[in-house]
Amino acid sequence: MPRRIALAFVVAAVACSGDLPSLSTQQEDITVSKVVDVSQDELSENETPIAVNPTDPQNLITGANDWNYNDGCAMNASFDGGKSWTPALPNGYLPGVTKFTNDPAVPGTGMYDAGGDPQIAFGPDGTAYYVCQAFNFFPPFEIALLVSRSSDGGRTWLDGVSEKLAKVNAWQGNGKEKGSNGQFADHESIHVDTHPGSPYYGSVYVTWVQFNGNVHSPVYVSYSRDGARNFTAPIKVTSGNIRNNQDARMVSAPDGTLHLTFDNGLQGHKGLAFFTTRSTDGGNTWSDAVEFALLVNPVCTFPPYCFNIAGLPFRSGGTYAAPAFDPVRNRLVAIWPDIVGQYAQIYMSWAPASDLSRWSTPVAIAPAAGDRFQNELTIAPNGRYDVSFYDRSYTKNAQVDVTYAQSLDAGVTWATRRVSQKSFDPGVWGVPSSNAQGFRPFIGDYNGQYSTNSSVGIAWTGVSAPAPLNLDIDFAAVTP
Repeated sequence: MPRRIALAFVVAAVACSGDLPSLSTQQEDITVSKVVDVSQDELSENETPIAVNPTDPQNLITGANDWNYNDGCAMNASFDGGKSWTPALPNGYLPGVTKFTNDPAVPGTGMYDAGGDPQIAFGPDGTAYYVCQAFNFFPPFEIALLVSRSSDGGRTWLDGVSEKLAKVNAWQGNGKEKGSNGQFADHESIHVDTHPGSPYYGSVYVTWVQFNGNVHSPVYVSYSRDGARNFTAPIKVTSGNIRNNQDARMVSAPDGTLHLTFDNGLQGHKGLAFFTTRSTDGGNTWSDAVEFALLVNPVCTFPPYCFNIAGLPFRSGGTYAAPAFDPVRNRLVAIWPDIVGQYAQIYMSWAPASDLSRWSTPVAIAPAAGDRFQNELTIAPNGRYDVSFYDRSYTKNAQVDVTYAQSLDAGVTWATRRVSQKSFDPGVWGVPSSNAQGFRPFIGDYNGQYSTNSSVGIAWTGVSAPAPLNLDIDFAAVTP
């Protein structure tokens, strides 16, 4: 079953403004740990968000799409900085979502056939929050966004019986939450305000795009001020009848200002553009969206509709904007892949928080001879920029690895390190399918990353024997 609706994007002209910083690579002492197989099974997982507990930096949690029997949202926790991982109880998945567990003889505590698009965040008090898209395969095709929480670092979560998971997109009325009537909440993300000086400290925010009958795909936000027990009615961020909004993500400034980025296929025009909007009242109202980048040739990995990089076709995240807020320089930063020359490269741009109409000219991050795509960006409290992405430059554009890039001067210069310890071809690995191959090449639409002043954690979809269905959750720690 397809887990989400995806978009195919086409070529457009560059249109960005700002000051062009000089860019060069540099060498720094960067230590990368041994790659850890988080999932340690012989089944497929992909899409791997990760978060670090602000009250205990040794406590990490990561999720995934779980292609096991329960077909829900996977969950693993670490209490030693990622050296070892423990599946969440009862059996490595989020309870209260699916009708199934990973034991065919034991029913689940949810009402849905499947779950996916996992996203995770910690609150300032160490509470963990997990949002999972849940849906049914049969009429009337119900779909919802559900939020669970954990108070013990990810060992246990709401069971779905004594306390139900919070339902975020709780619309009322005919046709709402019905995929058959065009409703489909997609690519959700979660953000918690952990800034002590913010008036909205501890607030939990969820944003997503709502596909509704091919009329419009507005961006929505909902928030909770009571620890994800109750969420507001969905707040519409975008308006009009333009289709193809997608990939909404949110970050916040120390004063509580929210910054939200999303992409759009520019209906009636060619190309993919990125937009940003902000809220200064805790998510209740949003500014008019500002376009901050128009791409030349977005990476599109959604076969058979499109596949425009080297190698055998496979599905992945391709191009999306990953935002982060720089608290040291008071600026909003974003990165994304684009094919400007021979290879797809990762580009970065930024704007001062005081004027989001003034974005710098996009510049490639330490360019190399190979396609790079599916990027993540986090900024440490001390202002260090951390970036990770899939990278084909180590194998003459033949196979895929993971690269970490670091900048200590706000993106002017970069140092890079290979993180993965074995290359793989995403075209020959995947998730279960009823097609003739028995699998569908799909390494997930995003990876995960977190930053502290002393460490960076990266989670991604890797592989291990037996092929082709053993996609793994892989993790490595970086010491900058």
